[in-house]
Amino acid sequence: MRRSILAATLLAGVTLAGAASAHSPYLLPSAFDVTDRKLVTVQGSFTESFFSPEVVMKSDAWAVVGPDGVRRPLTATNLRELALVEIPTEAAGTYRITSGQRTGRTAKAVLVKGEWAFLEDPSKAPAGATPVDMQSLTLADVYVTRGAPTAAALAPIGKGLEFVAVTHPSSIFTGQDAKFVVLFDGKPVKGQAVTLHAGDDRYAETKAPPVNLVSDDQGRFTVKVERSGVYQIQARYRVAPTPQDTTGHSYTYALTFESLR
Repeated sequence: MRRSILAATLLAGVTLAGAASAHSPYLLPSAFDVTDRKLVTVQGSFTESFFSPEVVMKSDAWAVVGPDGVRRPLTATNLRELALVEIPTEAAGTYRITSGQRTGRTAKAVLVKGEWAFLEDPSKAPAGATPVDMQSLTLADVYVTRGAPTAAALAPIGKGLEFVAVTHPSSIFTGQDAKFVVLFDGKPVKGQAVTLHAGDDRYAETKAPPVNLVSDDQGRFTVKVERSGVYQIQARYRVAPTPQDTTGHSYTYALTFESLR
């Protein structure tokens, strides 16, 4: 059984495991428009307040997909709060910088009223619920463009959870629809929950709640922001254990984009 999100309310006695479950991944470039640059630096981190780094995003699969569509590995510098990668951007077109698929920690989870809940103490699982191992898998992307936007770097991977940009990420404008498709293993996901986070939490008197979106029957969803700025969209997709694979998998995908007037 595959479920998309954790329910807002859970049965009494079920507690989310650790503060890390509340941290969201992101990539943030030094610039989205790199027309006048020969190099861009991208930070990767986990945070509870966008875009303030808190926990370094370590990965053995950092890569860049260039305007030619070729994927090339990157080597990150890992600090305590963030990872840094540098990407040459001398060729014209769009670049996709990616953390690659990261394998995270394994935690205990139970299925509660059709939704997965994570446990701090597996002994406190609700009666009749059997805790299982659930391993996290995280993928974060960001696009930057030199000159006119190009499409080669936007091609889907076809494995795991990802967003395919119908509206080019370098052509998202404030007050206009930006369209995406959510895929899992290359297939559209119906009814997938997606959250939209604004990147100015640190300056707001009151932290704005995320905007909740849901994909349609073809996996399509639309983002429309009313203020220029940097945003993150994210989804989680959970796959239950099977007789062939006794560990469940919790996939998280995150995309950062800039909206301009």
